[in-house]
Amino acid sequence: MTGRKNAMLTTEDRRWLTGEKSYEGEHAKQQRYQRRRDIRERVYNSLLDFTILFEYLEADEREKLFGTAGTKQTTLTDDRKLSNGVRDAFAFLLYSTGIDARLGTDANRPSPVADQLLTEAFHRVGRRESVLVQNVDIDIDVVELPRESLLEDLAAGNELSSHELKILLESEDVDTREVQEHIRRQVLDE
Repeated sequence: MTGRKNAMLTTEDRRWLTGEKSYEGEHAKQQRYQRRRDIRERVYNSLLDFTILFEYLEADEREKLFGTAGTKQTTLTDDRKLSNGVRDAFAFLLYSTGIDARLGTDANRPSPVADQLLTEAFHRVGRRESVLVQNVDIDIDVVELPRESLLEDLAAGNELSSHELKILLESEDVDTREVQEHIRRQVLDE
């Protein structure tokens, strides 16, 4: 993960962010400050580059990267690293622009910037494709994650519902590959 070519993040940025590298000694505080500043600047400039990519990158170049939408030749479904990267890019951008305000239980919160940006993005894509996007509805259903009580029930040997199991599967504590393998063995071996 950290050994790829330099991009928005350098190899050293990745190593530092993932904890593989640390700064020690007399100048460590300044080095950490500089690393954070450099990362912010590169992320900012990379985001500005998306305007250029959207406007000027040729369709065949996008297809070489992402595949052809709506066909069996879709790189996003074949390349797990790429699809995870796209997913996490959306998550990073949405989270960083305030979508988490919509995830709270307070219905009186103001609509975050993320709603506005998503709506504008759909309109922009529509204009690019010569269609009018008349309306964009962003509807998010949220359920509080009672993770701690679920862990207590699990430790006590209580039976969990499929909904409760899904909550645990969505947590970062569960290795979904292991769960899939267990299910595969249980379902296919029987």
